[in-house]
Amino acid sequence: MENKDLEQFDDIFDSLSDHALGLSLRQVRLFVNEHPNMISNEALEDIEHDYALMLGYMRRGYIDPQRESVYDNLVNRLYNFVSNLNMAYKIRNVSFFMEAARKSGNYTFTHERVRSELENFVTDQAMLSLEPIEEMKKKSRKLYEEHNRFMQILFCSMIVSSQWNEGDADFYENLLLSPLVDTIDIQLIISALTLAVMNNMDINKFTVLINVYRKADIEKIRQKALIGWVFSLSAEMRIHAKFEELVVSTLEDPKVIKELVELQKQIIFCTNTEQDSEKIQKDIIPDLIKHNNLNITRNGISEKEEDPMQDVFDPVADDREMEKVEEGFQKMMNMQKEGSDIYFGGFSQMKRFPFFYNLANWFCPFYPEHPEIAGAMDKLEGTSLVENILENGPFCDSDKYSFTLAISSIISRLPKDMREMLNTTEALGVTVGKDEQCSPTYIRRMILQDMYRFFRLYNHHKDLEDPFNITNFMFVTDVLFEDTELYKVLPELCYFALKHKNKDALAILMTKYYDENDPKSLYLHGYYELNYNKDSYSAVRYLGMLNDIEPENKKALSLLARAYFECGEYEDAAECYEELYEDDQENNSIALNYCVAMAKAEMYDDAINLIYKLSLDMPESVNVMRVLAWTLMGLNRIEQAEKEYKRLLNSDEVETGDWLNAGYSAWFMGNINDAVERFKRFMALSKENGIKKENDSIADDILDDYDFISDHEISATDVQLMIDMVDSE
Repeated sequence: MENKDLEQFDDIFDSLSDHALGLSLRQVRLFVNEHPNMISNEALEDIEHDYALMLGYMRRGYIDPQRESVYDNLVNRLYNFVSNLNMAYKIRNVSFFMEAARKSGNYTFTHERVRSELENFVTDQAMLSLEPIEEMKKKSRKLYEEHNRFMQILFCSMIVSSQWNEGDADFYENLLLSPLVDTIDIQLIISALTLAVMNNMDINKFTVLINVYRKADIEKIRQKALIGWVFSLSAEMRIHAKFEELVVSTLEDPKVIKELVELQKQIIFCTNTEQDSEKIQKDIIPDLIKHNNLNITRNGISEKEEDPMQDVFDPVADDREMEKVEEGFQKMMNMQKEGSDIYFGGFSQMKRFPFFYNLANWFCPFYPEHPEIAGAMDKLEGTSLVENILENGPFCDSDKYSFTLAISSIISRLPKDMREMLNTTEALGVTVGKDEQCSPTYIRRMILQDMYRFFRLYNHHKDLEDPFNITNFMFVTDVLFEDTELYKVLPELCYFALKHKNKDALAILMTKYYDENDPKSLYLHGYYELNYNKDSYSAVRYLGMLNDIEPENKKALSLLARAYFECGEYEDAAECYEELYEDDQENNSIALNYCVAMAKAEMYDDAINLIYKLSLDMPESVNVMRVLAWTLMGLNRIEQAEKEYKRLLNSDEVETGDWLNAGYSAWFMGNINDAVERFKRFMALSKENGIKKENDSIADDILDDYDFISDHEISATDVQLMIDMVDSE
């Protein structure tokens, strides 16, 4: 859309949301005059006429008890007109809707025609079983081709359809709940309705989705409709009073609350997909390749030659390699079991087949008779792989089609033994049992994975409202759900987002879940501010309030200590760590943090005895060396500090900052050349690690520690000279 036209539609919808009917009418009339002949203006003229009458009656002093409902009705009628106008504009100007309109072919789908086609298809399927085998195959292919052509057109026509009336809603609700219609057709229609309502809110289409969810007996249909009406919340226009009534009444069922919470968690998993794929590609796959028995080259794959001496020198090597491979697979299986979409990375490369040029195919449940995979099925005849995929494979429908098409394109070139392997159930690896496949959780996961692939990979997906984007994916925070039972599960979802490291989900939830008298809320806000928002001062505020309410909460106290430390409030941090240490004196990690806080607070005399104790308990600990060396410098025991820094610099775990602190030690000892060399090493490593730029000076680092340096009788002049020596060289 052009920017001006977009702005005009936004303004109109904003005015309608405010129920500003007069302003909306003027805005719509202006747009219609600028874009003549887009749709018939008859409905707009009727609304303008009725509104003028309403104003006239009011001006003459008539009191109409129905005035408010009449006004609301006019607003709804105008919204329907604007919605149809908006769709007409999209069909002319937006690629996705242009393509859908083209494929719909401007067909007229009467209720009778749709019902007849869908019900006759089921009847014709049943009649095929009476035909001889060869005749049955021939007629079956023709039947599926004709029906697929009809469904493709119907699917696209529903996406670009005008606003429905209540008669349309009643018809389609009954049709989608009918036992006389094929479940695949029902699911396709629900997907079309979902796309339609998400991008052009229609209260009657929305009513169909939510009622089918509430009434359907078949789980796949229920879950498809659930995701449909939830994703429809992405559409912002909700002016019809029935909208909120439908949602609120649906949430009165505890089962609905449970399913919505599970759905929200699964959507969070979807938004983690790229992150999970990256983890698999970087952490797991390289290990699998490293420890398998194959050579992968540009010329093909071959088995590695066995080393005849390996059994002599390392008899358990094979077992160890197998354990590594199994460990890698187990990591992926655990990710999948929790809900991760582990196959997205691989199958995302398989969506370029012509099959996916047709919009409806992205949402079509897998069935082997699909006419657009007929050629692939012919090539796979005699192979049980497709049946195994359909019955046992842990793949969503979109990936089943991809896999079938990909395998069929290479099967003729596979060695005979590999083709035979494809006839075994084991060819699929991990399989899914029937009970799990029938569970609502599994069904939802597969539907979501289909949807996620479409909204990430379809050519024109950017033309659509995206249910997985930052604005929409946390649907539980929608204002519709305020004051409902769903809001009571926000703490559970917060901890879920925290566990799965979804910063965006947690940030959105935080805006809806805050109660200064609720310890869970304070803890979550403190944790979020400290670890994700990097605002230690805010973290101190939340965690301080929590500490006042629950002083015995050691987990919160530990976070508060860290927050104080990051704020530079070292004495407060030391107080917190002291309390933690007194409660658990055997915990060396707490003891070390306590020592660090005391050292930073210049409480060197208090810190030294404890750090010596830790040094005896953990003589090789680099962290202990680090704290001991700094504490000794603070006590002006420079020779002892220098000894610790030399140990530290010779260790394999030396860090960039150690060179800076070791530079101070040499400087305080009077070893200027050693100090300069250590400072230079610190600067070089800082540049290597991207902490500093090439021309940066060491001045900021040294001046940050100026109070500490001056305590060791280093003058301001000497400080400037040292800076110049390091920078000039």
